[in-house]
Amino acid sequence: MKIILKEYLASLKERGDLDKSVLPNLLSEIGLRVLNTPMIGTRQNGVDIAAVGKVKGEDKHRYLYLFCIKAGNISRSDWSTGIQAVRPELDEIRDVYLRSNIAREYVDLPIKICLCCGGELEETALMNWAGYTDRYTTEKVSYEEWNGDRLADLMMRCLLARELLEEEPRRNFQKAVAMVNEPDACYEYTRAFLGNLLREEPESKKDQLLKLRQSFICLHAVIAWAIDAKNLESAYKVSEIGMLFCWNAIRKRDQKKRPTKHDNALMFILNQFLKLYLMASEIYFEKTAYAYGGTPHALSVAVRSRESVDVNLAMFELLGRLAIRGIWTDLFFRGLPDADPEFLKSLAESTNRTLDTMVSVINSNPTLSSPIRDDHMIEIALVMYLSQLTQSESRFLPWLKSISHRTTFALITNSQYPTCLSEYADLIEHPESSEQSYLDEACVGSILYPYVYFWMQYMANEKDTAEFTERLMKKIPNCTHQAWFPDEDSDDLIWCGETYHGVCVTDVSPHNGHEALVDTLNKSIETCTAITEISAVKAGLIPMFLTACRHYRLPIPPNFWFLCT
Repeated sequence: MKIILKEYLASLKERGDLDKSVLPNLLSEIGLRVLNTPMIGTRQNGVDIAAVGKVKGEDKHRYLYLFCIKAGNISRSDWSTGIQAVRPELDEIRDVYLRSNIAREYVDLPIKICLCCGGELEETALMNWAGYTDRYTTEKVSYEEWNGDRLADLMMRCLLARELLEEEPRRNFQKAVAMVNEPDACYEYTRAFLGNLLREEPESKKDQLLKLRQSFICLHAVIAWAIDAKNLESAYKVSEIGMLFCWNAIRKRDQKKRPTKHDNALMFILNQFLKLYLMASEIYFEKTAYAYGGTPHALSVAVRSRESVDVNLAMFELLGRLAIRGIWTDLFFRGLPDADPEFLKSLAESTNRTLDTMVSVINSNPTLSSPIRDDHMIEIALVMYLSQLTQSESRFLPWLKSISHRTTFALITNSQYPTCLSEYADLIEHPESSEQSYLDEACVGSILYPYVYFWMQYMANEKDTAEFTERLMKKIPNCTHQAWFPDEDSDDLIWCGETYHGVCVTDVSPHNGHEALVDTLNKSIETCTAITEISAVKAGLIPMFLTACRHYRLPIPPNFWFLCT
């Protein structure tokens, strides 16, 4: 276990990994109170992280800890020059930070200046370090080396020790790391160790924080190895499930006007899970959709399958992931009006880039106009929800109109029309017969057709609308057209993958006309009010709920079909 941790720590980058993700959690768990973490664009005066307190089992007195953090190993060439230069930052701590940055309440505390790195201080730099620390050590100021070996020891002792990280989650974590090249296996083992740590009610607030920190460190390690192995599919999937499990673990906290210290710690950890997800998704899209979305058929060919079903499934999966990322970045943009203008600008640019990429992906891959699974309504609804948030519906209405035509035309020609069958073997054979009995089985229910028909009043003329309903009536007259709403049990079940909950509204058939459809939906929205009690919705984190719907293949409720309804 320690070898795995040391290799993981050595692979971390200074900015965003070691200093913002791993070390703050570790310091909090070993007994220190973190005073500040680094911010991009601000002067640090040599100190990446400042903390105060006593390290459990080591310190007898309180110290002010000042950390100068570097990535990987530190060699002699890193001592005085280069991006990793150590001495200039140590000098800055001594000449600037100690003179002007220490708060009055900590002025009398003894100080430990720690050179921290994920790797080790190489032999060629040891004499420089020894000479420097010998020269500047005083009664009040001392120096320590926190290398990968020490960090791994602290993790084993305070975060991932045998008595804290029990046998089963530790075994599943190690298997997840070993299987980073196999996305499905890596996902299942990651889900298992997150479940081991976070599914049960914690014994205390302290225990809750410990398990969340353990989960984050383990998840971060799995993602770091997946990225290092260039398996971005694994990195994306486990980052998403980690975010959902984290929310499930903290959603029952009391939402008080004045948050307690514990509440702040929980929100800090949630923020780290969210950042990890956004980082993993950014890397994933940089190598896929952002890079090749505008090249005709490039992403479809990259699926590397002769089966059109594989291409269709993969492209809709990609489209849904893009839409969810855009919804998240748009939420942060709207929810942080007082944030740094440069940061807000980057969020707006990220959302616009996602929208542009989605348009390019749709135009370059015609399979996206012919969904083969009925539950591809989820991806379509997420795209349209994002388009409404950004007032760019006009960019996607032609695509939605094409879907309305192609899906019903496929019914007429008996050629891979949308089906509610979900097993891969069934999809490969679909349609295996043109008999009405098979049609009735393959289209026994639909969430796609009511959604598409709902939008036709905004994108189609009377002729197109009539043709759409006539084809449905002719080919699948017995199909139960439906919509889904969460119920009172949904908030307890949805975050960890339980799907047997919610309310199904069945009287939404296109045959009844637009007015009847809208009337039924509005009445259902008024009646099925449990969605307002969903923890993420109450907290203003609607993207969290939509992420869970997409991840676990639950329909998008009509509350999010059209924002003006």
